[in-house]
Amino acid sequence: MSRAYRIKVRESMTRDIRAEDCIKTQIEMLEVLPPEDMAELLAKELERRGFERQEDGTLVRNGDGVCVTVEPCTCEVTVAAETEQRVQLEGTREGYGYDDIGPSGKTIRERLVSEVKADLERRAEQSAARLQSEATQKLEKKLAELQPEMTKVVNRVTAEALKQKAAQMGDVKEVHEDTEAGTLTIKVEV
Repeated sequence: MSRAYRIKVRESMTRDIRAEDCIKTQIEMLEVLPPEDMAELLAKELERRGFERQEDGTLVRNGDGVCVTVEPCTCEVTVAAETEQRVQLEGTREGYGYDDIGPSGKTIRERLVSEVKADLERRAEQSAARLQSEATQKLEKKLAELQPEMTKVVNRVTAEALKQKAAQMGDVKEVHEDTEAGTLTIKVEV
């Protein structure tokens, strides 16, 4: 008479998961001055707002797992979000066999181990997808915060460029600027 044996396998997995998302956009500015002068005005305004100038000439600001990089010569803005997490997963499977050792027991163990590993892989993929979603949400949140700030930067740079251009055209007699209304009046005597 045969007896049934319960065969139980346990597997664990530790995986480091990393997710990232990135978007590139362009700052649109009026070319009031030559491009190199506009780029320098943009760089100075961004530095004033907490961006750090890098050796390659780009300006970078990091925070909350999001990196904002601005190339002042081309006015290209890159926003990149990163998240990472270590996931520890465990799983068990049980099966029954009529031999706890021997070919039948070994086959059942192998099948149970492969099922557990497949389940752990699927759960790790679900964690990676969830982490990717978090990275995308971080990126969207940062973009929503960054857009009004970049509008103010462009307005500030354009106003400064207009002041410099007016000074090149003649003798500036009067400058009236209302930052809240977004108006700038410059009287120049030519």
